[in-house]
Amino acid sequence: MLKELIIPAGALPVVKNFSGDDDRLGTMIIDSVWSELNLPDVAIIGITDHRNSALPSLLGTSDVIREQLYQLNGFSTPFRIVDLGNVKAGKEYSDSIAAVRVVSEELFSLGIPILILGGNQSFTIPLLEGIDKTGAILTVIDDRIDNESHKDSTVDEAFLNNLSSETIVNVMAVQSFFVSPESKETFSEELNGTLFTLGELRNGIREMEPYLRETDLVSFDFGSLKLCEAPGQIRNSPNGLSGEEACQLAWYAGISTNPVWFSLFGYQPAKDPDKTGAMMAAQIVWYFLNGKSKKIDEVPLEEAIDFMHFIVSVEGIPEPVTFLKHPVSKRWWIEVPSPDCELFPHRIPCSKKDYKKACKNEIPDRWWTAFNKIY
Repeated sequence: MLKELIIPAGALPVVKNFSGDDDRLGTMIIDSVWSELNLPDVAIIGITDHRNSALPSLLGTSDVIREQLYQLNGFSTPFRIVDLGNVKAGKEYSDSIAAVRVVSEELFSLGIPILILGGNQSFTIPLLEGIDKTGAILTVIDDRIDNESHKDSTVDEAFLNNLSSETIVNVMAVQSFFVSPESKETFSEELNGTLFTLGELRNGIREMEPYLRETDLVSFDFGSLKLCEAPGQIRNSPNGLSGEEACQLAWYAGISTNPVWFSLFGYQPAKDPDKTGAMMAAQIVWYFLNGKSKKIDEVPLEEAIDFMHFIVSVEGIPEPVTFLKHPVSKRWWIEVPSPDCELFPHRIPCSKKDYKKACKNEIPDRWWTAFNKIY
């Protein structure tokens, strides 16, 4: 099925024309052959369809980013990346959406995380549909909330309105002057997640890691970056994420204990003649891949005997709250009582800040949020 829907990477001019030393990522990727007997750790796919978008043109996006990504340094083996190529654009926009959904379904069934390059954020929908999981967690990194409802809205400006009602949505890096009070209210009522403004993220970027640790799909809008650091945007806004912050978020997604998929949407080669923005995009996704190559599978299961346990009594909670910390990664989890857990409580990612808050006799926000969702 994949062969029918994808133009293979080996047929793309950018891949055919690649030249680089053995330590280049492109060499590593080209040498990685697809085999169902030896599945890759990550698969790359490009999306070339740019119809029904607020973006005037996204032609060539995935290949321009590839050109820069392939020139960056590779990773230590046995970490394997396979570039599958670009999903074929269908005769109709709906055909492209269907093709992306089928490709994502097949890769999800094989347990392979995906790095998606190109396209617009409306493709978040078929990617999520391909993740066959009830209550999937989506993290959107964007400078605004894409839930527009006026008649001239394009599909990428309103894609949040088309999500399954069971999807949990977290949004990071939102800029307050782009978000109406009504949109914030709609978000809190309907999208069942957490919203972080750019200022909140910047004041505590480490607090984003637990949210990215449990996400299933990251939908990263290139327009969330500062224009001066990331040319190739339709929006001429001077404020936004710095390149370092964007790379940090991508790395957090990569080291997640969940098999996170990462998609980078909205880059426009036509507005980036010097390819500075393409290099920024390549560096962001490189950090995602770098995180994948270094991630530790340390989810606390059953008795979690390899974890350090901290038990804290908090006023207002009948039973003491248990925190778990991994001795190597230093990452934290918090236990939340659940009627569905007969032997062991429900455990969610948290941070050291949550533990410190509990030690001050304050109920952590993450505990409250999870508890309210369960009950």
